[in-house]
Amino acid sequence: MGKAVQTNRILFSVIATFLYMHAGCAVADQLNRDQATHNQLTSNTYSPNSPVANHNFIPIDGATPQHQFSGAIAILEHTMRTEPAAIKPAVIRGRKTQLFPGVTLQFVSHGEYLVPVERNIIEPLGGDSYWHFHAGPGRVWSEENDDGMSRASFPFFLTNLFENETYNGIATFLYDDDSVSELRYQIVQQLSPFMVATKFVAWNQQPITYTPQVIATEPLLTQFDAELSDQLTWRDWSELEDTYGAGLFADFDTGIDPQLVVAGGLVIDGDVYVHSMATPYGDYPYPREMRHGVWSVTKTITGLVTLMRMAEKYGDEILDYKINDYVQVTANHDGWENVTFRHAMSMATGIGPGSINTNPNVFSDGNYDVDTDAYMDWMFAPTTQAKLDLLFQVPNYPWGPGEVARYRDRDIFIGAVALANLYRSKEGRDADLWQMMQDEVYGPIGIHHLPMSQTWETDRPPVPLLAWGVYLTIDDVAKIAGLIERRGMHNGAQLLSASGLAEALYDTDERGLLTGASNRYGENTYHLTVWHENYTTTSGKTYTIPSMNGYGGNLVKIMPNGVIGFRMGNGDDKPVEQMIVIADKLFPFDQYNRKSGKAVVVAKP
Repeated sequence: MGKAVQTNRILFSVIATFLYMHAGCAVADQLNRDQATHNQLTSNTYSPNSPVANHNFIPIDGATPQHQFSGAIAILEHTMRTEPAAIKPAVIRGRKTQLFPGVTLQFVSHGEYLVPVERNIIEPLGGDSYWHFHAGPGRVWSEENDDGMSRASFPFFLTNLFENETYNGIATFLYDDDSVSELRYQIVQQLSPFMVATKFVAWNQQPITYTPQVIATEPLLTQFDAELSDQLTWRDWSELEDTYGAGLFADFDTGIDPQLVVAGGLVIDGDVYVHSMATPYGDYPYPREMRHGVWSVTKTITGLVTLMRMAEKYGDEILDYKINDYVQVTANHDGWENVTFRHAMSMATGIGPGSINTNPNVFSDGNYDVDTDAYMDWMFAPTTQAKLDLLFQVPNYPWGPGEVARYRDRDIFIGAVALANLYRSKEGRDADLWQMMQDEVYGPIGIHHLPMSQTWETDRPPVPLLAWGVYLTIDDVAKIAGLIERRGMHNGAQLLSASGLAEALYDTDERGLLTGASNRYGENTYHLTVWHENYTTTSGKTYTIPSMNGYGGNLVKIMPNGVIGFRMGNGDDKPVEQMIVIADKLFPFDQYNRKSGKAVVVAKP
């Protein structure tokens, strides 16, 4: 966003001085610890009956820990206690959903922080659990009634790398120099499940083992300090309400049940205004570390961004490169002959099952509605080649590429394979596309860890799925969407193709294909992984609002005035988002948009 806009927003910005959960974790001041007590955590017979208030997993007074932590804890696979009592289905692809995964986690304490060594998703080796595990940075501290031991807690989530849901939890234990208590945990928030039919909360207390270890801390903690310094400023939602009136924001979530909203808010000039981080057991203690499996928001957050990084590196002409020049096509038809990178990333390949009726077009027809079993076989295929073999069994439509948009995860995936192979053709057989993206895009904008589902390979680097599978924090959402809104510019460096993003965001005359959906302002379109929804201001001027949408109700919207709106949750999507209306009233679209370059006049509506 331009300097003129930032200047004209000084009055707005200076009001927002309170840093919302600046350290990333609340401190439960003047609360008495009534759960996860020393006696409970050191008992080998105690079993909690239900989840408890989340404040029991964070410091009461924030006292400095009496002991350093450096080593590994081992959690054995075990049955979770859940509500409802049984997760259904009980078994998915031979794995049991009721089982907490057995994992070994290395941590080192760093002042008040507990820093995990492994920041990617951990796939347990052996065992029967369906779940994979991810640990985030936590806290260490001491409390008066803990008999000389120190306390640790950390956020985590369960997921499955073939899917993209997240079940966010928190865990705590006591420790000293050579021993630990049992581990108390609870899973208190989740996004919409896909293969798992049950929404659930879970909890238990389990024995763990501790192995003290000397861990090389210099690179780990240097990076962690950089991670902390790169956190965005979070501000309380009440600041907006105090400035503009609470009534303006009353329907921010367009009537969605608040219990179905996991996290939401606005990003204004790089500051994050958090609308919700609630759980049924109180606010999530580690709001900055809560990760969201956003499903098809991944297509834009990683798919578009990867395509545009490659276009910036090797030229915009790559958008018109043919897929079959970089992927060995084995289909028994010639439908892939003229499919380009642009077609694949716009889900307009002309390949797919389903109806050939396009009047009206049903965008979702042909993804998995026709043959769910075939789709699931493809989804669970572990390697690039296994996925391609199944992908090439899909027939082609009577129309050619670029004529009709049909929602197909497989189109984005073959685009990912083609991009990975293009990158290897330029940089060598062992060149890793996702590592390049972390080194050259996500790292420079201040994202130090971005878990991403990839294929499983033994003889070459894996391929990031790009169709789904990224796990985002709210800071990640704000930073990546902000980079897209700035047309790929960051601190004076052009990280992504400006012309490619201009096309994707409709700065040019190029337009995407109809999806068959519409609202009262017109028909929606899709192009280069971006949804476009129409919105007409009170002056009668119509804008197309770029949007990233994901299964279950995950969305990110980039407004014409540079404001970014986001919501993660289980409330599905609504045709006309109230957050667009609110953004327009805050900073009127007609007074500032990227094409006109006019500055926003900041005025209370």
